[in-house]
Amino acid sequence: MLRDLLRTRQRLLVLTHNNPDPDSLGGAIGLMEFARLACGIESKLAITGKILRAENQAMVRELAVEMDRLDAIKLSDYDCVALVDTQPGFSHTFVPAGTNVDIVIDHHVCDDAKLDPSVTAFVDVRPDIGATSTLVGSYLMNAGVEPSTQAATALHYGIRTDTADLSRNVSELDVEVVDFLSHYIDRQTLAAITNPSLPVAYFRTLKDALSKVRLYDGLTLCSLGRTTSAEMVAEVADLLLRMEGVKAVFCGGLIGQSYYVSVRTEVGGDAWGLIKAGMDTEDGSCGGHGSVAGGSITIDCADSRTLRRLERRLERNVLKAMGVSGSNAVKLGEDDD
Repeated sequence: MLRDLLRTRQRLLVLTHNNPDPDSLGGAIGLMEFARLACGIESKLAITGKILRAENQAMVRELAVEMDRLDAIKLSDYDCVALVDTQPGFSHTFVPAGTNVDIVIDHHVCDDAKLDPSVTAFVDVRPDIGATSTLVGSYLMNAGVEPSTQAATALHYGIRTDTADLSRNVSELDVEVVDFLSHYIDRQTLAAITNPSLPVAYFRTLKDALSKVRLYDGLTLCSLGRTTSAEMVAEVADLLLRMEGVKAVFCGGLIGQSYYVSVRTEVGGDAWGLIKAGMDTEDGSCGGHGSVAGGSITIDCADSRTLRRLERRLERNVLKAMGVSGSNAVKLGEDDD
């Protein structure tokens, strides 16, 4: 039991995937709240990447989320390490060499997960649950703990984002936890988080992305080429799924030497199966659940020719998986190639 484990420890270090999203941030904040209120131990959140996407930055700002860089942390100060919204072995997650992970809380499926039960004392991985924040929120709820406004709002927003306002991959527990948290959230702060101001560069990137959309029968493909962040890839995928008649979206973009992929399907679809088929034989890893999946592919050379070849391989794989002909694409705009 998580409470029993934490009560035997002195200090908890909470880690997420490299560039945490609202669900991972919410889960991390909620776990630290649980450790403090239910177990009497202090904790710290550390990240290795950046807070991307305007909403994520607004969440950190509005909720005054405190976090440190992992490379600035003295690991020996902590006798308990938790991974939230990810698992050991995931390509977008860094765990320092020699670090034992004691706690894993997640809701994703991934073939690359490397969980060692002899090392990890507490594992709660439930792909049937819509958000990791739901799992953490349920710990507070079941322990009879009244969360702070900060923790409740963070958890609530984490669930909202990963379930698209309780419209996809939703379980009874997701609904129950949202109801529990709703008594403690700051609704004005939530509004500020969900409607942040966006820079002009965001709209330029979006315009460029839409010009590269290819429409098939029920399937939408989009490659952003070189782009600003993996979060932008996911955001475009979310947007394109809202297009009339679209049943599945496969979207990708290159950041440095990593090609990030986001897949979205209509409710009831198998995004995990589609992303695995699309990335077949590529040097990368992916994870997901229900109608949402994401992954990344490492490429040795990031020149235009290598990128284009990768995009063509992915397109062929996805079209084959969906049983769609590659000759009937319709474009929203002129291709730049």
